[in-house]
Amino acid sequence: MPVKFVYLTDNHYYPDAPKDFGAPKMLTQSDRILEAIVPAINALSPDFVLHGGDLLCGGGSFDWDSLTYDRALADVRRTFDGFDTPFYCIPGNHDCDAQTGSFEAFDRAFDTSNALSVERISSKRWVARANVYSDGVGMDTPQGVWSDRHDALLREADREAVGADTAIILCLHTWMFSDISPDQGEPKGLVENADRLVATLSDCASVIASFHGHRHLNRIFAYRDFLNIDTSCLVGYPLGFREVILHDRGYFETRFHTLPLPDLRQASYDRSTPQENSRWSGQPHDRDTEILIPRLQHLWAR
Repeated sequence: MPVKFVYLTDNHYYPDAPKDFGAPKMLTQSDRILEAIVPAINALSPDFVLHGGDLLCGGGSFDWDSLTYDRALADVRRTFDGFDTPFYCIPGNHDCDAQTGSFEAFDRAFDTSNALSVERISSKRWVARANVYSDGVGMDTPQGVWSDRHDALLREADREAVGADTAIILCLHTWMFSDISPDQGEPKGLVENADRLVATLSDCASVIASFHGHRHLNRIFAYRDFLNIDTSCLVGYPLGFREVILHDRGYFETRFHTLPLPDLRQASYDRSTPQENSRWSGQPHDRDTEILIPRLQHLWAR
């Protein structure tokens, strides 16, 4: 049977934020955004919900005290307990305690301490959650690290999945493909050892798609015979998330849904130029599309 899930990322919850910081973020309204997420997603009745990281605004640019961090973490955990279906997430670079750089409290709250956790959603559908901030990687390395351990664990999961005709969905916070050409400057937001990750995914025939956040941009494209899906933030324009359906015949379908907060959506839009907003939201096919994934078609046809 087809599987339907929701992918969301980068809601950057910041209780009592003093300002919105850089566009398109609306951090002073992050409490309203957090409250709107669960009802909007429950209305779609997905099989599960997957979050791509930066649930909070800890670490990095935001110098929270530990009390604020603990409060925010508890607020988000309590809110997301309201999902009607299983919820899985990975940490982003802003999910650590700004005072210590530690992800330990987040990992305990959301079961993300392992370098790679494989959730067996069903006999034919697994989700691999890659924590690229594991093994001591902290906020000094905001792009995260794809390590030898990640590589070994994913290859091990792939061997088992291929033998069982099972598709794996990979999720990690940062990107592995740049959105700029080499002559335009230094690539932004790429996981460390991105080239190795791309090579590994090229070898892993069960991994049908990789999902990312971090850069707050919608982008979908095929590489070889799998998909790469980057997704915009929930805390600013276009204030939305993805509904994803994997069909029996190997088709990937996605529809981008915006939160029912039109005033915040417009306020965030007004903070950027039309060109910048176009980058946040992506082209029409980066939001709503249907694509045949050769790997998925092959696995589920056997």
